[in-house]
Amino acid sequence: MTDRKLASIQKIVNIEPIEGADAIEKATVLGWQVVIAKKDNLQIGDNVVYIEIDSIMPEKPEFEFLRQRKFRVRTIKLRNTISQGLILPLSVLPKGKYKEGDDITTLLSVRKYDPQAEIEQRLLDEKNARETNKIKKLLNRMSWFRKLFGSRRASFPSFIKKTDEDRIQLFPHICENEKDTIFEVTEKVDGQSGTYFLVQTKGWFGKKKFTFGVCSRKLLLPKPDSSSYWTIAKKYNVENVLKNLIGNNKFIVLQGEIIGLKIQDNKYKVSEHDFFAFNLILSDGRKFNNLKAKTILADQGVKFVPLLDNAFTLKPTIQEMVEYSNGKSVLADNLREGIVIRNYEKNISFKVVSPKFLLEYNE
Repeated sequence: MTDRKLASIQKIVNIEPIEGADAIEKATVLGWQVVIAKKDNLQIGDNVVYIEIDSIMPEKPEFEFLRQRKFRVRTIKLRNTISQGLILPLSVLPKGKYKEGDDITTLLSVRKYDPQAEIEQRLLDEKNARETNKIKKLLNRMSWFRKLFGSRRASFPSFIKKTDEDRIQLFPHICENEKDTIFEVTEKVDGQSGTYFLVQTKGWFGKKKFTFGVCSRKLLLPKPDSSSYWTIAKKYNVENVLKNLIGNNKFIVLQGEIIGLKIQDNKYKVSEHDFFAFNLILSDGRKFNNLKAKTILADQGVKFVPLLDNAFTLKPTIQEMVEYSNGKSVLADNLREGIVIRNYEKNISFKVVSPKFLLEYNE
């Protein structure tokens, strides 16, 4: 996963006319296609300011045209042309020297549109403010505990990678560079990410001891509660599942998507919370491929995200990959959010989000 640059300096690699449009045209930066104004007189090869979708711009006069969208940059459609992002001339920046790839997110005071992250940050702030657990304070003094779980304020186990795939558009040459690589494809489920782990240590006389953990996308949730994360832990008896699978490993991690009431408008129309795994990882570095993980977890009564193709080769262009991402969900009679593409041997993993989905649900 690369560091997310919400605003950056990028080069225009192509410009195409839009049929029936006199004032706008379509530009390409990285793998993104964006509608631009002809009056800006931008040319192929120009360095420009590129703002990614799901960015929130500051409430400044130069961005007043975004007020009706609450200053959010999102996927839109103009003259039957999908536009993802915002391209602006370098003149919107303070005077200075800028080069392709520069991250200007902080310079422009751009922040990410991520309601779930805002909720989690608020919970984290509240949690840190009222942290009075004497046992945990004691454990935080011990190096082995800090190594596994990070400091009290880290909030998420340091030995686990957070779940967040990069979009294909950030890898503009991948279709050419990996044209002969065989990939696995799964449906991207629109829910909230949950992480479950089990750490194995030895106690007195070599007896095995286990520490079970439940996490949201960014938070460790140490106490059982009524949240969707703990609801799934109980529903599928996840702690026992991980004990059955950990073997001699120091730890095991299960990650997946939770769907249900009050989650992303419950697009799958389910009556209770449900869970679809997408990662099963052992401490020796093994991450089971989709088919293997699905088989292992099925024996434990845990579902896996829908498998769409186990021998997929990339389409010739990113735009063809984006078109391929459109389609019906396996889980319900609605559009799927997109797809996730993986090759485990090369450790390549990225997502392709369906623009039809984004437009349908105004996301």
